[in-house]
Amino acid sequence: MSKRLVIDCAQLCEREYRTPDGMRAVQTWLRVNGIDPNQVPLWSEMVIEDSAFGMVIRYTAYRWSAEGRPFADPNNPDLVATQDRTALLVLPPSADWPTTTGGDR
Repeated sequence: MSKRLVIDCAQLCEREYRTPDGMRAVQTWLRVNGIDPNQVPLWSEMVIEDSAFGMVIRYTAYRWSAEGRPFADPNNPDLVATQDRTALLVLPPSADWPTTTGGDR
């Protein structure tokens, strides 16, 4: 059984903007793990947990077209559509980034 780590993106951004190079560290961490920082909504959470493939990051991403334009959400055309994605965890996050730890699963 392993723990789940939850990173609240809004809280992380608020805290890391106050530190020198804090957001650069977050963006580098995302890229190392195969996640485009520009596609992660600020209002979302990232969950780090064990899976059949090893440790993964489950996150929400904005949907973009091949031309680099956002797709409108069909249920609310004023918002950008999102989709759930999973990335393999290559590099663990800084120990102080997770906001909550889930129980054993």
